[in-house]
Formats: sequence, C-alpha cells, structure tokens
Amino acid sequence: MSFHEADETELSIEQKIKIASGFLLASPPGEVNDVFNDIRSLIDDDEVLVEGIIDTLREYNTEQFVTVTLPEHEREVIICKAGEVDEVHYLDPHSKQVFKFDHLRQSATEFEDHTPDEEMEPFRAALEEAIDAYCADHYPNGASSVFSSGRTLTIVIVDNKYNQANFWNGRWRSLWTLDLDSNELKGALKVQVHYFEDGNVQLNSSKDVTIEINAGSNPGLISNLAIKKITKAESEFQEGMNNGYNQLSESTFKGLRRALPVTRSKIDWDKMMNYKIGSELASK
Repeated sequence: MSFHEADETELSIEQKIKIASGFLLASPPGEVNDVFNDIRSLIDDDEVLVEGIIDTLREYNTEQFVTVTLPEHEREVIICKAGEVDEVHYLDPHSKQVFKFDHLRQSATEFEDHTPDEEMEPFRAALEEAIDAYCADHYPNGASSVFSSGRTLTIVIVDNKYNQANFWNGRWRSLWTLDLDSNELKGALKVQVHYFEDGNVQLNSSKDVTIEINAGSNPGLISNLAIKKITKAESEFQEGMNNGYNQLSESTFKGLRRALPVTRSKIDWDKMMNYKIGSELASK
C-alpha cells in the first residue's frame, strides 16, 4: 500500500468523534471515566474531544442516572431528563435548588433557589417521603428523586454496586411516572452488570410495567398505594431474573457441555495424578 492510499483510508476527526461517542454510550456502570481515558489516545486532542463528545456525555449521564452530591447536603441528587432545566442546569426537588452540572467532571456549581408548583407540591412531597423510605429499605447504595411536571409525578431510582477488585460492576435503574388525571402508573425497570475477569460479559435486562391506581385525591393515600405497586413490581422483576438465571445454570449451561467424556466413563482424577507422578519418577 502506498502512502497516498494510507492517507485516503485514514479516519477524519468527525468519524473518530462518532466512534468515541459510541464507546462512551456503551460504557458499563462505573467505567465511563476509564472509557474516556482510553479514547483520548484515539483523538489525541483533548479540546476537540471534549467539544465533540459533550452532548454524548450529557446523554449518558441523564440516561444512566448519574448522581452528584451537593455541597452541605449528604443526599445524592440524580441527573436525569425529568430534572433537566436546560442542557447544563438541573433541579434537586428535595433541597429545592437548581444547579449547574458539569457533564465532563460530574460536579455541581452555581446554586439557585427553586419555587415548586404550589398545587402539586403536596403530592410530590408525600410521594418523595414514601420513596425515600422504600429506597432506604431495598437499595443499600440507592438514590431517589421525585419530580413534578403538570399533573404528572416522576420517580427516579438508581443503585450502583461497584466491585472493581472482583472484576464486576452493576447498576439498577427504575423510572416511574404517575399521571394523576388518568390514574396510570408506568414503570421502566433496568439492570446492567459488567463482568470482566478473563473475559468481557455484560448483562442487560429490562421490563416495562403499566398499573392502574385509583386512590382519590389524597396525597398520602396516593403515595402509599403507589409504593405498594412499585414494591410488588420491582420485587417480581428481581425474582424473575433470579429464577431465570438459576434455570440457566441448572439446565441451559449444563447442556452446553458433555456430562461424560466420549468414552462415556467418568475420569478417575486420582489415578490420573498417580500416572503423572509415576512418569515423573521414571524420568529421573
């Protein structure tokens, strides 16, 4: 191949940015920074790279429910579409603040007070209290937020479990919307796990749920009924996954290998070891 032919096949910076963006969006839980550092060598120009992927980082952060801890608050705030004021400003409904979020460094600055919707705040606050208690009971590393928009309440839950030392990371995400006019509760449940010891395996599982809720107009009754429905749906999803993977282990995976060797006889490993020891002694 001539130098002219090599030049013609070289990727443009736009193509490299597109490839880098794809890698970032596919980043497993807790590993987006590792992926970012890897693709820096692909672009070899940090200024161009950041400018080209900032929208991708925003998409990743909001879709993956990245969390940030605000100064003077121990509670984690979830970065998501439901709390998005604009491309860089997000709402924390719990502290009633709007802040600027750096999608690259994942940090919060420039805080302003937020005035909630007077009509919807009693419903949102009651649901937030119930969700906080539920999250504390069921998700050891969980974070949750409840937003309101018009007559719709949006519940966001995320729980991350990172275990780099044992080569796996995982993330639970659930997004629920409750329409107070139609009394319809819709949920999108997602689990993603990455295992990378001597290999690279990812689990992605999801389930969509639609539930009818009719609890009148009392904020407390609505939140209590919603929590019962959410608890039942998320428990069934987790139990279904457990049963499914137990079935895979007990039947499907076993069917992928021979129960016995071709001779149809079990190998006597003790005898095999004796053969090996005997041959080593004979060679001395």
